Amino acid sequence: MKKKTTYGLLGLAAGAAGAAGGWTALGNHLYERCMIPLTREPDEPDPNQIQAQGRAWARRRVGFREVTIQSADALILWGLLVPGAEGCRRWAICVHGYHDTYESMGAVARWYNDRGWNVLLPDQRGHGNSEGAYVGWGYDERLDVVGWANYIARRDPGAEILLHGVSMGAASVLMAAGGPMPRQVRAVVSDCSYTSIEAELRHLLSRWEDRPAGLPMPVGLMLSALRKTTLRRAGYDLRDAAPIQAVVRSRTPTLFIHGVEDDFVPASMMGKLYQAARCPKRFLWMPGAGHAACVGADPEMYWSAVSSFLQSFLPEAPSP
Repeated sequence: MKKKTTYGLLGLAAGAAGAAGGWTALGNHLYERCMIPLTREPDEPDPNQIQAQGRAWARRRVGFREVTIQSADALILWGLLVPGAEGCRRWAICVHGYHDTYESMGAVARWYNDRGWNVLLPDQRGHGNSEGAYVGWGYDERLDVVGWANYIARRDPGAEILLHGVSMGAASVLMAAGGPMPRQVRAVVSDCSYTSIEAELRHLLSRWEDRPAGLPMPVGLMLSALRKTTLRRAGYDLRDAAPIQAVVRSRTPTLFIHGVEDDFVPASMMGKLYQAARCPKRFLWMPGAGHAACVGADPEMYWSAVSSFLQSFLPEAPSP
């Protein structure tokens, strides 16, 4: 069997397993590499100093309170509530991406909290302290986001809720906005979402230049094997994890952000999402920013765009 090869998010390895073990073995192999949540290494660096400082702020948990909800499929989901200024009815639900925890949203959450907002920092299913055995790539997570929004709405019926997600977290909030949500959800910020996980995986697999000789099959066949296995083992169709379908249905004002230098989730995907969206919308291209690094690449540009967006759709929002 060939030596293992790692490629980015997928960590695709032992490609010869597909050839040696057949279609089912290939599907299971890809499932293990793509669909099982990973734990972030403690010493893994953040993309920039701003985000490193945000992680440190979140990790300290000063004044934070642990909260839990039950998901639609009976998982216990865990998060942290960060109280805002007394009497503030504004809430930001900050949703992290794959292979990380609430900590990665520290720089985002801190900005809102410093301006008096209440903040909710959930660990996505299968990550951190939340239960879950597989990654839904936004499909199952969309219902979790709605669950967290309902948690806030029940406790504060007059709340005004913003959803702010990064990478898979952005896909999760876009997909949540494409379905029924509590009326308290007023706006969405999507930072570097993919159009669909199928398109994203196709992009990553097509760039797998050192593919082992034992795995010569086309990308489409590998995706087909993974899709079949995901349906069998996780109970959902990968093709349904598609924010680009959700934005057509959403009526919630949305700000789309993407790094120009993002070659992990191609920057072109933001343009496709923006064009497909039928909600009130704005966009921001972040020059020089790679994947999931926009907030730290140019904080002034980033937060100026967010503040302007909020002034338009939440008129009483504070200035940066």
